[in-house]
Amino acid sequence: MHFDDTVRVLGGTTVVANADKRPVSAGKPHASGRVLTIPLRKLRDGDYTVRWRVLSEDGHTITGVFPFAVGAGRAPPSAALTAGGSNLTRQVISRWFFFSGLLVAVGVALFLPLAWRPALRAAGTDDEGAIWPLAFAGFFVAFLGASSLVPHHGGGTTRFELAYEIGGIVAVTGATLSAIALVDRRVGRAAFLCALALLPVPSIAGHALDRGQWPRPLNLAADILHVGAAAVWIGGLLALAIGLPRAARRLSPEARARFSAALVPRLSAIALASVLVIGATGLIRALSELSAVSQLWSSGYGRALLVKTGLLAVVVSLGWLNRSRLLPRLRLDALRRNVAGELVVLAGLVVAVAFLTDLAPGRQLARAVTRPQTPRPIAAPPPGAAVLAGESGDRAVGLAILPGGRLQATVLGPDDNGVDGLSVAFRTGGRTVGATPCGPGCYRAQEPVRARHVTVQLGSGPVAFAIPPRTEPASELVAEARRAYAGLRSLVIHERLASSPRDKLTTMWRIVAPDRLTYVTSAGSRAIVIGGERWDAEGKGPLVRSAQTPLELPGAQWGPRSLNARALGWTRVGGGRARLVSFFDPRLPAWFELAVDPRTHRPLELDMTAAAHFMHHRYTNFNQRMRIAPPG
Repeated sequence: MHFDDTVRVLGGTTVVANADKRPVSAGKPHASGRVLTIPLRKLRDGDYTVRWRVLSEDGHTITGVFPFAVGAGRAPPSAALTAGGSNLTRQVISRWFFFSGLLVAVGVALFLPLAWRPALRAAGTDDEGAIWPLAFAGFFVAFLGASSLVPHHGGGTTRFELAYEIGGIVAVTGATLSAIALVDRRVGRAAFLCALALLPVPSIAGHALDRGQWPRPLNLAADILHVGAAAVWIGGLLALAIGLPRAARRLSPEARARFSAALVPRLSAIALASVLVIGATGLIRALSELSAVSQLWSSGYGRALLVKTGLLAVVVSLGWLNRSRLLPRLRLDALRRNVAGELVVLAGLVVAVAFLTDLAPGRQLARAVTRPQTPRPIAAPPPGAAVLAGESGDRAVGLAILPGGRLQATVLGPDDNGVDGLSVAFRTGGRTVGATPCGPGCYRAQEPVRARHVTVQLGSGPVAFAIPPRTEPASELVAEARRAYAGLRSLVIHERLASSPRDKLTTMWRIVAPDRLTYVTSAGSRAIVIGGERWDAEGKGPLVRSAQTPLELPGAQWGPRSLNARALGWTRVGGGRARLVSFFDPRLPAWFELAVDPRTHRPLELDMTAAAHFMHHRYTNFNQRMRIAPPG
């Protein structure tokens, strides 16, 4: 199964037979990057159901089921399992603990140099003992939230897990340093650094770094500023509601008045600036995560965002009341009562944030809805185009080069269908040209690209191409090479075959016309084929005889109908010159690049790029005497 981002497999992923619901897997499911693999035993005809549970890079547990059938002529199967649900309550509570603790710890740590210390200086004291218990409590609550999230998701194999593991360590360190700062003020600086280190954790772990959005640095910066502004605001309110009474008890009436007169106006200014930053950065994040206004009420993410915005409006209204009516008169008792009300509403707002971060953004849902449900085969390249091909992970990427610098890339997936919904671009030098969809797996450059070297950029890895300066029609040369190959009496093929950058196999083939061959692979397999019989062995095991449909050898790897055959220039093979041609075979489909002897028209080297099939051939020992006989 292929996903659009890195995933980790979770418990509950299985494949069962619908008849008895017994597992038919041959090993543990495993994930590598964006691919989930479930090994299966040899399946009999029947109906089966796949249930999968994975953890996404940004911390979402994603589940699903689908049925499939084995055997011709069967009716469409129904799923025998349900997807089940994730432990949403635990996740939301854990996130609420972490966010609440972070906002308190970071807010108090930032409020301390911005307002608390200047107010202490105005009162003629430097006693910070009233504020550090709040920081300690915030760090400790954040640690509880992180420690609950990490075991829920397992070891740190995704961005989410790693970020929260680090966040938990930072939080417990900050709690320890805050406790020490109660008796040793100098340690407060280290606790302040822990607060700064804790601030970006939810932004790094969450949606801000997801693929396919606005520039990720902009999203990350906006998200960190959003959280930081909210933290300073909340830290100031807590300092006023809890820290101020504690500090006032240690001051003389005159010092207490100077302290309050210096602290409260600073808090009001900080709150106003925080609201402006929260509004601006919240708008940036909303525009990034939602692709349509209707997603505000049609998606769970949008509805949670509306609830958060409504609660924020209530808090802003209370804050404006404090600023316009109570602050000028410095009515501290009434002010603290209103601040307590603000904090209660803010606690509810953090609940909305906990839900918000656990939901998939509307933009992701839109991509899932608009992505084609049924994969479609790719189309042939445009007539008159020269074609090249390369490998991007387990995907084949073909490049069609048309006159005037017009470029068109085709991405072929391992399922033999075009890969849609990708973010594709063409890069040359310091210039990047975007692409627009043009069919199944097809992406056309938005403007001409005239360059000798072009890189096609896509999520599974870039593919670099060298553009030939001139090409010539070569259909007749490809046909002659096919005839020359079929007319050989014997040859040796040195083959390198890969299905991805990690899975490769080399094989040496010895072929004698009309129906004899032997091969040995780098994995230890070997075989002899003679007419209607064959003998196979693994490693040093004995050769086992079996029946074989007679072969017609040698047979070319490409069919009689080749499209877009163009001569790209000259190359050297084995010390001699060879004509280099490329073409597309629609029967497979596959792209080919062939080095042809200009005198004999024999193929000397071949590169084939197809669905999860990346093959290189080198041909030698033409028409030499070879003896292929049954094992004796």
